[in-house]
Formats: sequence, C-alpha cells, structure tokens
Amino acid sequence: KKYGVHHSVVAVNKILTDLPAQVPNVAERAFLNEALRCYRIEAYRACIVMTWNLAYSHLLDWTLREPARLSNFNAAISKRYQKITGLQITKYDQFLDELKESQVIEICNTANLFNSNIYKILKEKLDKRNIAAHPSTVVVVQSQADDTITDLVNNVVLALT
Repeated sequence: KKYGVHHSVVAVNKILTDLPAQVPNVAERAFLNEALRCYRIEAYRACIVMTWNLAYSHLLDWTLREPARLSNFNAAISKRYQKITGLQITKYDQFLDELKESQVIEICNTANLFNSNIYKILKEKLDKRNIAAHPSTVVVVQSQADDTITDLVNNVVLALT
C-alpha cells in the first residue's frame, strides 16, 4: 500500500479491461468479466479458472466457426484416439459432453489447427487451471494469475481469430 499498485497489476488489469471490446461472444465476455472481478479482489485461484474458461470457450467457438477447421478436427478425433470412433462434433455442447478438455487440445494439435507454441501454452495452462481449481495446499499468487492471463489472452483469445 505504501508504494501503490505494482505495475504488473496495472498491465494485467488493462489487458482484461480492454479485452471486452474485442470479444463479441456473450459467453466469453461473461467469463472475462468474472475473471476481471476475481483479479481485482485478489481471488487469484478463481481468476485462473475463469481465464481458462474464457480461453477454452474461445477455442471451441473458433473451432466450430470455420467448417474446414471443424472438419479437420473431426477427422483428427479417431487419428488421435483410436478408441473413439464415429464421433462427429457439430455443436458446442458436444465438446463438453463427449471429450475432456485435454482431449480437445490434443485433437486440435493432431489436426494442426494451431502451432506448437499455442499447443504448449494450452497444455501448461490447463495444468495450472487444474492445480488452481482443485483443493490443495499449493499457494496461488498474483504473478501466477498474471502469467496465466497474459498467456491465454494474448496467445489464444487474441491469436485465434
């Protein structure tokens, strides 16, 4: 308090505050607004979870939006997971009902829907989300939230357009 707000808090807060104008999807905007509220009250675990929800929702919408992209995704399901046969994703809820988040990321990677850097970021941030979301003695601090927010917003939400 003596020295004011840390510059990283200001930078992350600006990223989150400026983003709603760039997010036309109502569901994504709701995740973003909740992530911002969590960050501002220093609920960093919740902020990480909500930022993941924003990025994952964006990934699903992005995959569905382009027919060729969705076709490549569907073709890659059985290539990546030989035991999953006959599954064709056609709507958002099917992702949630039929596949785990980690499987969706793996299938997108198999389908070459994004580059290896985005794949690595998504895998890493899913692990971080899982750590934050489940009860544990792991301490979650502002710098971890800053890292998660900036990585997912800049490299997933704003990059996959």
